[in-house]
Amino acid sequence: MSFVPVYERDLEVPIKISKTANEEARKKRLERWPREAGLTVPLDDSGTNFMQLVKSFSADYGLTPGERTWDVKDVGGKYSVSMVWKLMKGNEEKGYARVSGEIPLTPTGEEGSNVVYTARLKYVIEISNDVLGEKATVENVPEVNLFG
Repeated sequence: MSFVPVYERDLEVPIKISKTANEEARKKRLERWPREAGLTVPLDDSGTNFMQLVKSFSADYGLTPGERTWDVKDVGGKYSVSMVWKLMKGNEEKGYARVSGEIPLTPTGEEGSNVVYTARLKYVIEISNDVLGEKATVENVPEVNLFG
């Protein structure tokens, strides 16, 4: 089955952590950040976040968000982030919402009483060709009124 991206966005997200937090506390916070906040970061000026987009696209295409799995690994000076959220139709996987990227363990700056780290993330929603085809067929069928 082939999947087509229907949404893609690369984003740099500042993560602010108090300067008073020790190195170990900062690392733990950076490791937890994707699961705790990564899906609710505003993706554009409208304030829409990835969780809202996934639910909206799912509803538009008759899909149901299913199992979500996260993988955050320390890979030498940064955390590698990967999330896959299955989009289901019945018991079949018909799409995926994915987040991938990295969070360097080196701060990129300071802001007030915080140290700032910058996560570089890619947000993608993919839908199967057959679901896209069904939606296109349904939306392009002209309405015929036989009873005028």
